[in-house]
Amino acid sequence: MAFQTPITISEALGSIECREYVLPAIQREFVWWPEQIECLFDSLMRGYPIGSFLFWMVRRESIEKYKFYDFMLNYHQRDNAHCAAVGPVTRDNIVAVLDGQQRLTALNIGLRGSYAYKLPRRWWNSPDAFPVRHLYLNLLSEAEENEYDMQYDFSFLTDKEAEKRDDTHCWYKVGDILKAEDFLDLHEFLIAHELAGTRDPFRMLAGLQKVVHIKPVVAYYKEEDQDLDKVLHVFIRTNSGGTKLSYSDMLMSMATAQWETLDARAEIHGKVDEINNIGGGFAFSQDFLLKAGLMLAGANSVGFRVTNFTRNNMKLLEDRWDRITAAVSAAVALVASFGFSESSLRAHNAVLPIAHYLYRRGAPAGYLSQVAYKQDRSAIRGWLTRSLLKRGIWGSGLDSLLTVLRSVIDTHGGEAFPAQRLEEAMRARGKSLTFEDEELEDLVESKDRTFALLSVLYPFIDTQNNKFHIDHIFPKSRFSSRRLHKADVPEDDIAEYQDRVDRLPNLQLLAGDLNQSKSDVLPSQWIATFDLQTAREYAEHHDLGDIPADITGFNVFYEARRSRILGRLRRLLGADPSERGTL
Repeated sequence: MAFQTPITISEALGSIECREYVLPAIQREFVWWPEQIECLFDSLMRGYPIGSFLFWMVRRESIEKYKFYDFMLNYHQRDNAHCAAVGPVTRDNIVAVLDGQQRLTALNIGLRGSYAYKLPRRWWNSPDAFPVRHLYLNLLSEAEENEYDMQYDFSFLTDKEAEKRDDTHCWYKVGDILKAEDFLDLHEFLIAHELAGTRDPFRMLAGLQKVVHIKPVVAYYKEEDQDLDKVLHVFIRTNSGGTKLSYSDMLMSMATAQWETLDARAEIHGKVDEINNIGGGFAFSQDFLLKAGLMLAGANSVGFRVTNFTRNNMKLLEDRWDRITAAVSAAVALVASFGFSESSLRAHNAVLPIAHYLYRRGAPAGYLSQVAYKQDRSAIRGWLTRSLLKRGIWGSGLDSLLTVLRSVIDTHGGEAFPAQRLEEAMRARGKSLTFEDEELEDLVESKDRTFALLSVLYPFIDTQNNKFHIDHIFPKSRFSSRRLHKADVPEDDIAEYQDRVDRLPNLQLLAGDLNQSKSDVLPSQWIATFDLQTAREYAEHHDLGDIPADITGFNVFYEARRSRILGRLRRLLGADPSERGTL
């Protein structure tokens, strides 16, 4: 492995464009956010080193043995987040990037491509949630004070945003510098934008042109050995810095290299995308699916340790992949039917024992809906919900806990979900699902875990077939200081009102259509729209009690409902599992 003569950014991107530079299948996905790309360009403009690169020269005799991927160009968080396979390679030699993928991809996107990420408070499937953005440089001022200590004002903008022009903003599309091979091209831009003769804009453009076309900033080592085992070793060793190479990344590398029939990379990424689109949407990761593979395939340990990356384990994973992914999908669908989604499923690994149970049973058809499995589904829901409510269950000692739970399911899960056996095994490992009174007092004042709590407290809400919301009984919009003053709430009570508005005693699960009709109406006015019998039953089922006529009675309502909820939690989450109410 020898150090080579450095090259320019434009030369490196030219090699990416003609697919001389590619990504080996052992590489992970592009993971940088726009701010990281902006910081990289700021570093280049300031003359900071950006580190060395490691390239693998792959010769004709080795090219056909391995799979290679193209560099990301137009990143789209929803529609184009994975690198595409290169396909048949006609060159006699190609260069696979072992170390520096993130930086080269960032340069490729910044200079040749685009970046589309989801806007906050927009639905994932909304057509305007992911506007396409290109990298721009502001020529009229430096960056405002920022947490990244950037000097140059680089920013990913839509073309419309980049049209903004005032005394402090004139945006230059960074990718245009690739076509500016001499200073004459820069001068033409300045003339067109009425900046001819201005020092700072010319200095910035000249600096960018120099960084891209003239300075050899891409310094790299080249590995020419064709032995994959050695290349893997080099790959893992060199990726120990930066965004740290995780054990799951190594497992992906090994699976990609050792699977004989399936494309591990495509299978794993495709299945992660698929399960994340179930129900209301989830955020499961590659790590989750790979750990599920180890657990369900029967590896001795489910931990991400090198000793688990054996050829035998990888063969088991490939041979059983369809059954494993079917069980995982069924488990996620079941959890979604309980009403959980990305925002409420606080521990992804809690799904793994459920997946293993369904794997052992063969994920029977109709399991999610048939009456024959209703009691089994109820047992799973109760166990899952308690494990999510109890703090510390899915934290330290996770791998050994999952291995023990797998053994319990293998021994006792032949015909029914062994919830009580699982709880006994968890208790023996210091992971008891018993709730002491102090914990219940904490739960009843909770601002988090609210969906799990409400689904425990009020299981009659149909979370499977209805679109439901977590609703504020007393609308949150009425808790501004101005509105509370106007409603004659005493000054001394306002801070307490505002602290309590998001806590459990002021929350309920409400079907989406009802929530929209309720809007910000006070609960006494809203429930008055029901007939008398319906209003009485609704208040009783949801522990509302006597609903005050206006917001000045909020604290009295809060304390009374808090007491009723606490009593219900004591019955449902009692210390003795055999004496608990049904969740």
